[in-house]
Amino acid sequence: MPALLEWVLWVCVSMVLLVVAGYPALLALAWPFAQRRRVFAASEPYVTLVIAAYNEEQRIGAKLENCLALDYARERLKIVVASDGSTDRTDQIVESYRHRGVDLVCFPRTGKTGVQNHVVAAARGEILVFSDANAMYRRDAIRKLVRNFTDPRVGCVCGQLVYSFDGEGAGAAESAYWSYEKFMKQRESDLSSAIGVNGSIYAVRRSDYVVLDADMISDLVLPLAIVRNGKRVVYESEAISVEQGSTDYSMEFRRKVRILTRSIRGLLRMRALLNPFRYGMFAVQLIMHKLLRFLTPVFLLAGAVALTWLAVLEHFASDHQLHGFLGSYRQWFVAATLVAILAALVARLRRRKHANIVVRVFNLGYYYLMVNCALALAWLKVLRGQRMILWVPERAPGKGPL
Repeated sequence: MPALLEWVLWVCVSMVLLVVAGYPALLALAWPFAQRRRVFAASEPYVTLVIAAYNEEQRIGAKLENCLALDYARERLKIVVASDGSTDRTDQIVESYRHRGVDLVCFPRTGKTGVQNHVVAAARGEILVFSDANAMYRRDAIRKLVRNFTDPRVGCVCGQLVYSFDGEGAGAAESAYWSYEKFMKQRESDLSSAIGVNGSIYAVRRSDYVVLDADMISDLVLPLAIVRNGKRVVYESEAISVEQGSTDYSMEFRRKVRILTRSIRGLLRMRALLNPFRYGMFAVQLIMHKLLRFLTPVFLLAGAVALTWLAVLEHFASDHQLHGFLGSYRQWFVAATLVAILAALVARLRRRKHANIVVRVFNLGYYYLMVNCALALAWLKVLRGQRMILWVPERAPGKGPL
């Protein structure tokens, strides 16, 4: 029994380390040998910018002003706000911009993916750009996005999301985590194809758009469907969108549960892409970056159970040889884990405007724990067959473009 528990423990530890550090390290080592030549050309295809909105009266005006100030020919850019059953003043505010060329399309409460499907069906132009009401674009963002479509192999382009934040709480931890994600997104894009996009700034060739079920998360499933159809998804780091980071962990936790529930369902729906014999490097990326990441709570829980069981066996062991084998490192392992969790909880409770590097590290530790708790809850929802279609804005308005 101890040998089996030991095996379970170290397999789980190895899988967590592989997901957190091993895979990014492999991407870093492989990247110099796999950089792709990017094809650009000066062109201004007709673009439809779609902004899905639900009760966004506090920020929709600033978003539209930001869109109207973009460095893109106005006669080549159509701005459409898709109001998903808004009950506040969102529709009235958007209507006040009609004379400036902004279109409002109203729907009964449908969900973001559903309203996007409806808008795309009637959209004009070659390129579709999708955005959120709290995302503020740099003036050249759309120009930088669409230049990638010069390459006919490209079906989707993901821009760079930058978080602004105050203090060292959820916003700072989220921004640090997102920098880590962007590193992998760029390397994956260069190796084969980016796996997903962020909903605040991405573009799709209209002919490559795939209509999705309303309960699918378009940020993940649409890029996967485009790859399945033989096109690439690329990451464009110079097309920048700015969002205000989460103001507190409880708000971020709710958002993570919703996004991860839909993402797990989406990955299961697109599981055929996990076959490396058919999809090669992209399948490997999808397994490492998404499947194993989504399974991290299982590794953490199984490892914790194995470690606890081994500690119990150690305590009651009458065999001195067994006791010595089990006690060689386990007490330090348990103590270090408990101290790290406690320090992360303390860092979470002691909110500071400014913090030293140690507090920042423990804030990241708390954020990691929170994300994995959200993942565990998301799996429970998926296994129970719960669908999450609708969304409610939870973040503060953006502070403006860079």
